[in-house]
Amino acid sequence: MDNNQIQELIRSYLDDVSDLSISGQDCNFSIKIVSKDFINMSTIDRHKIIMKLFTDLLQSGELHAISLDLKAPSEV
Repeated sequence: MDNNQIQELIRSYLDDVSDLSISGQDCNFSIKIVSKDFINMSTIDRHKIIMKLFTDLLQSGELHAISLDLKAPSEV
């Protein structure tokens, strides 16, 4: 898995991403997303929907660790 694949996966799920940055390599990544999709959503719910995108990859071991920073535009 590389940064481009992660970016495509996220953009295929979220409708309105104003900022997306990914750092890391191999199987450990830090992901920052700013999206209107997160408005009126709790931090835990934000993490749940994004982590759900990576469930299969985490279970297979293709990804080992993901750190998330998820915000609505008004929180930046």
